[in-house]
Amino acid sequence: MIQHSFAFSPAVMAQRSEPGDSLDFFPTPPWATRAFVQHVALPVLGARICDTVLEPACGEGHMAAPLAETFVSVDASDIHPYGYGAVLDFLLDAPASFDPADWIITNPPFNRAVEFAWTALGMARRGVALLVRTQWLHTDERYQLFSRRAPSLIGYSVERIPMHRGRWEPEGDTMTDYCWVCWSRELPPRAPFWIPPGQRKALTRPSDAARFAKPAPAPLLERGA
Repeated sequence: MIQHSFAFSPAVMAQRSEPGDSLDFFPTPPWATRAFVQHVALPVLGARICDTVLEPACGEGHMAAPLAETFVSVDASDIHPYGYGAVLDFLLDAPASFDPADWIITNPPFNRAVEFAWTALGMARRGVALLVRTQWLHTDERYQLFSRRAPSLIGYSVERIPMHRGRWEPEGDTMTDYCWVCWSRELPPRAPFWIPPGQRKALTRPSDAARFAKPAPAPLLERGA
């Protein structure tokens, strides 16, 4: 029998669905995951390279593969068959279909991130980290989550993290701010943390474009063209 470290909310077990054209797929630049591991997960949250990690919204592996550069085991899955990891619905199939993990680290669908948080908190042995837009911190729904389960740490990315629908663009840009909302069984809530600038340049690897990038879709022709 699997023992869970966090209280579990049964209200989040409703099935979610995603359209076949991947409208909810915004890949995380690999450097952003490496920056989180280097500046937050290992030195602040106390994660260890021997820890196991679950990435339940893996897409094409843009976050799971960089996590596997550090952690001994990274299980990846997604509701949509992107060709990387198992095809599982985290909100419907958890916890029975997932092996226990020390950490659940993911970039969840924006509109399902609260459900992802509650489900992950009911499964992870050591902690949870979600990469979300900073605007996600607001609204009554998030207040209900945070008032019941206060994050141990919110890590703000000083450097903006460009995300584009359906693909990673190595030279992409954005005006959207992101942060990591983290819970740890072993740490009390602490002051916010800022991931320093310069991570994109420092942590992008020459092989990343070949591994993770793909061409942008061709523009649609106007009618009559």
